[in-house]
Amino acid sequence: MKRVLFQSRLTGGDAVFASVESGLHAFSDNIDPARRSVDVATAVHAASYAALGTDDPYLGLKVRADEVAGRFMQRAEALVASSDDPLATAVLVSVVGNIMDFGSGVAIDDPDEFDGMFDDLVSAGVGSDDTAVLADLLGGPGHVVFIFDNCGESQLDRILIRHLRGMGKRVVGVVRGEPILNDVTADDAVRTGLDSDLDCLMTTGKFYVGIDPEDIPEDLAAEIEGACVVIAKGMANYESLSDDRLPVPVAHILRAKCQPVADSLGVAVGTNVVRVRV
Repeated sequence: MKRVLFQSRLTGGDAVFASVESGLHAFSDNIDPARRSVDVATAVHAASYAALGTDDPYLGLKVRADEVAGRFMQRAEALVASSDDPLATAVLVSVVGNIMDFGSGVAIDDPDEFDGMFDDLVSAGVGSDDTAVLADLLGGPGHVVFIFDNCGESQLDRILIRHLRGMGKRVVGVVRGEPILNDVTADDAVRTGLDSDLDCLMTTGKFYVGIDPEDIPEDLAAEIEGACVVIAKGMANYESLSDDRLPVPVAHILRAKCQPVADSLGVAVGTNVVRVRV
């Protein structure tokens, strides 16, 4: 509901109250301990968007986030190039970008805040780290399916993707099927040139917070089947996949930005995490 209020104020006007009211009704109608949190959140945001009369209230923020993060790409590439463990450094740079999660109340609300945080976030490192397990998986046959999360963050993901392709890996990128929150869509990927760093760009096929494991498009399911690993960025992808098993290992790369996710990972809030589930 913090997110609903935040996105409603982005649009402004007389629809703010109607959006929050619609979100509250959807929350009440859908809350159920047997359901995934992302199922409930998807219903809530769908109701909010309908009341706002827009399909992408975050568009302006997404564009600014990509611009801000883009300013750090050269520095991030230099860090990877000079590292004794380039894969680990590329993963660290990728997880640092997950702070760009606007309106959640546990990250940042304005892309410009990232300017003064990059060095400290890199210095913090990865607090719970399965990068060595990920490296072993990448050493085997098969391609990589990379499920994106937020705009801005996705620009730093490009450093990791370039490294993976430099290792000889084919990388299939997956973005949201429709605009939801500040997550990457196909239009965002093309706008920023993200698509040019991928061997193939696919979508989740729907309006959904994360990826719906019970409704994966057939072409994407086939790519997942043949992958050596699925890299899933961010909390939404973790929340949507953590209770289900894909047919291949999943590497979750995220910053634990809320207590329930932190508790499920066994870390403190604010910890950078690389967690591989095989």
